[in-house]
Amino acid sequence: MNCRELIYQRMKSLHLYRFPKEKMTLVQCELESYLCVLEQLQEQIKKIYSDSVLEDCSEQRLEEFERLMAIPISPKIPIEKRRKIAQSKWSIAPSDYHREGLERALRALGIRAEVKEKPGSGNIIVTAKEMANSDMTLDEAKQVFRALMPAHLEAEFVTGGICFAEFDSMDKSCAEIDEMDKSWSQLEMMGKEEWVGGERKVAKQL
Repeated sequence: MNCRELIYQRMKSLHLYRFPKEKMTLVQCELESYLCVLEQLQEQIKKIYSDSVLEDCSEQRLEEFERLMAIPISPKIPIEKRRKIAQSKWSIAPSDYHREGLERALRALGIRAEVKEKPGSGNIIVTAKEMANSDMTLDEAKQVFRALMPAHLEAEFVTGGICFAEFDSMDKSCAEIDEMDKSWSQLEMMGKEEWVGGERKVAKQL
């Protein structure tokens, strides 16, 4: 029910006023002057309300949320991923800026990571172990990480993958890598145990 219908309904329920259709009474004229402002106000409130929730707000409003939470605006990242980043940061309370809280926030975005303090520096190192979303690139994962960090906290984002020498020593063929059914970003995060496990899996299939 809009404000017009509600006001006339309440006024009629008092049984003190008549609102003939043939001509406007003084009371009706007064009500209409109020409604001229109230209806515009109601439309503005509806517009704000309909665009105020992160789950389905417009891209323009999403950018406003990102600025509010000091999240870098990255048009290259799909809008749905940007929503998830904003939702995750919005859910972090000041008391959540500790190892478990940060790991939980990253997990909510599909990034399994380990947070450790860098000895003697007061900074932290975040080691990404796995990404559930195969479409997310490593650069996007880093942007997600930076967006979640508070401005005062110095942190470094690294992957838990093997170095080039270790990869080269396994002598993997392109066919074997394709059999693992992983994106390049996911491969970069795989530790040696996962690579060896992948070899065993491929061997069983053959």
